[in-house]
Amino acid sequence: MFRMISRLSACVLVPLTVFAVLAGGSTANAQATPTIALVPANNPPPVPSGMKVTCLTGPDSLQSSPTCPVIQYGGNTTWAFSFIDNRVSYGIVTYDAANNVVKNVTRDGARYVYKMTVDPNAKTVGVWGQANAKVDVAWSDLPTAAPEIVQVPANAPPPVPGGLKVTCLKGPNTLESSPTCPVIKYKGHTTWAFSFIDNRIAYGVVTYDASNNVLANNTQNGARYVYKITVDPNAQTVTIWGQADAKVTVPWSALP
Repeated sequence: MFRMISRLSACVLVPLTVFAVLAGGSTANAQATPTIALVPANNPPPVPSGMKVTCLTGPDSLQSSPTCPVIQYGGNTTWAFSFIDNRVSYGIVTYDAANNVVKNVTRDGARYVYKMTVDPNAKTVGVWGQANAKVDVAWSDLPTAAPEIVQVPANAPPPVPGGLKVTCLKGPNTLESSPTCPVIKYKGHTTWAFSFIDNRIAYGVVTYDASNNVLANNTQNGARYVYKITVDPNAQTVTIWGQADAKVTVPWSALP
């Protein structure tokens, strides 16, 4: 897989006790954008106590809509419920893919949602209700699902940036190439841990969108030749393991 294999095979593998955290490099303005979907009003996920589904056809009507706008972001879905006591507030409730509640917050200022809009400049979602009252929800307040690690063919990467190469090994103490590479799937994007052509002890951590456009390209020193990637839900980090079990740790918040 890489031309330096014969030279590297003669090297002694020694422990590399370096712990690196994602920082630096070049990053595009690549935060994923929430999308608004219309879903059946009569088929919501479990509604928290004290709340109800109230979706209207417009700002000046009390006619119920057959659909409700919801926010889809980072693998989660967020609803704007009303309260049973009809207060002028929303229950902004986020669910994961299994319909478990991830977050439940009360936002005052509007009720009875009829539409939602996305503002890419302000990075907010507007939740519009009765009489066109509106509550803005920051994208950063929307929870995202945990990153997922998947194995993909090593011989079919997206376009590799200049100076980088695909080097995925079968373990920490072997130079045998693996037929697959671990990659990070997060917010609809895919992140690869490439090696450098000059075999420096660093990764090129490169994130692609669904069309294989580069969203971020960061050099992370401290490890090379990835063989596995792990997720820590408590610390909210992803760790990229390489030769001699050296590792680079990336916060979820740093992944586009």
